[in-house]
Amino acid sequence: MTPRTVLEVRGSVSREGASVRLGTWSLAEGESMLLTGGSQDLVVRAFLGLESSAQITVLGAKAGSREARSVLALAFAGFTPMPSLKVLEHLALAVRIGPPRLGRVPSFREVLDEVGLLSSANEAAASLDADGRFQLSLAMMLVRLLPVWVVAPPIPYRASTGVVERMRQALDAGVAIVFLSDSELGQALSRQSRRLDMRLTQD
Repeated sequence: MTPRTVLEVRGSVSREGASVRLGTWSLAEGESMLLTGGSQDLVVRAFLGLESSAQITVLGAKAGSREARSVLALAFAGFTPMPSLKVLEHLALAVRIGPPRLGRVPSFREVLDEVGLLSSANEAAASLDADGRFQLSLAMMLVRLLPVWVVAPPIPYRASTGVVERMRQALDAGVAIVFLSDSELGQALSRQSRRLDMRLTQD
């Protein structure tokens, strides 16, 4: 059976006179794409539905809509934790949000250990720095197992073997993954990823 298309991207994003062309492409279940050459922040905004010049649909729903948010997970340093919750409580909240989910929920503490946050499990998530917020959003992504992942690792970011293995398992389970940098995490899976160098142009 032919894998279904779960992500469609077209258009560009721009700020302060510079534009990043996203191109026109799609991903099917179990496919991954490595995007390089553009601003991570701008591209994350596009997947959040905050850039009107980018047309992105997730399982047919427009990026930014409630339907798209229910099937798309983002891991990025600009993630804003809930100030009243501890790190571990964010993972519990992530899996309570509801379906769809592709597979069993893994051990929260194992995932926190793999992303580097186990020692902060019972600390207030609001106290995390930018790297910690990325690690927390990545952990929430790994436990929730939604159909489409967008991962924007800080550079440099050294992924543990456990995180890389979970990424491989996710692809095998049918998750489509977009990596927004040439970090080690994207490189670790680059053999099975398509690659697109986004063009930066001055308006």
